[in-house]
Amino acid sequence: MYIPFEPLTMNLLQLSMQEHNHYIVLQRFSWPGVLPGKGFMASPYADLDEAQVHASQLAPKEGKLLDMRQDALKVQDLLKQGSGYRVFLNTIKDQNWSARMKRVYEGKIIGFLRTKTTFKSKDPIDILFYQEFGRVMAAIQSGDKKVIVPAMEIIK
Repeated sequence: MYIPFEPLTMNLLQLSMQEHNHYIVLQRFSWPGVLPGKGFMASPYADLDEAQVHASQLAPKEGKLLDMRQDALKVQDLLKQGSGYRVFLNTIKDQNWSARMKRVYEGKIIGFLRTKTTFKSKDPIDILFYQEFGRVMAAIQSGDKKVIVPAMEIIK
């Protein structure tokens, strides 16, 4: 199992607030190895408008915008040891994370391509993993055909 995101700790949360990142978009996060309903992605923002743009892209009940000057205890409760929750900071810990995703989840990617797409095994296929509003997405392209899906559809 490989999770490319930095686990959020109390120290990182405090550092983020010291850097005036008073707003956090906290959203549900699904990933192999993270129990369903127990994972969250935290995206810190210093600018309220940027945080609101991110929050506006969330589906109903996917997450919410928190002002850490008032809501810090909510996040701290998730971070307590034994809470059962796993919270990740929306920062990548490896520069080559997309390539590593391809290596680690190669079998699942091949299975997805065979069963869920119309790409042929002879087709040269490019896959790019990227982040968008706290979600990991995959752009799969071969020639002029392109499919964009949430990465969890591929690696689950």
